[in-house]
Amino acid sequence: MDNKITDSELEIMRILWREKRPLKVIEFRGELEQSKGWNKSTTHTLVAHLRDKGFIEPTERYGVARYVPLITEDEYILSEEKTILEKFGSAKKLAIAMVRNGHLSDSDIDELRGFFKVEDNGS
Repeated sequence: MDNKITDSELEIMRILWREKRPLKVIEFRGELEQSKGWNKSTTHTLVAHLRDKGFIEPTERYGVARYVPLITEDEYILSEEKTILEKFGSAKKLAIAMVRNGHLSDSDIDELRGFFKVEDNGS
């Protein structure tokens, strides 16, 4: 999948990932109308773009299309991470910039420390 997900398309993907079940457009259109001010046409256009790019696919049940993601959120994050690292050269630089600019809270940093901490197993 060489195509990228736009910021607007990502809003739809986030809902599909969050709900973890096939959804009819009408099931998430109202949320996007309220949060983003999108009309019916905008949502349907973005769904069509995601389908055409191969990020979602419709499954039909009783003649009604329900959409499912073809990429997991983790797979998407990894693809974006690769793009960022190619641009900036290292994860370390990215992490330092995030800490310096306040994008990571103290609890985020503590959580990351715990993730990277190697337990002493007596060797």
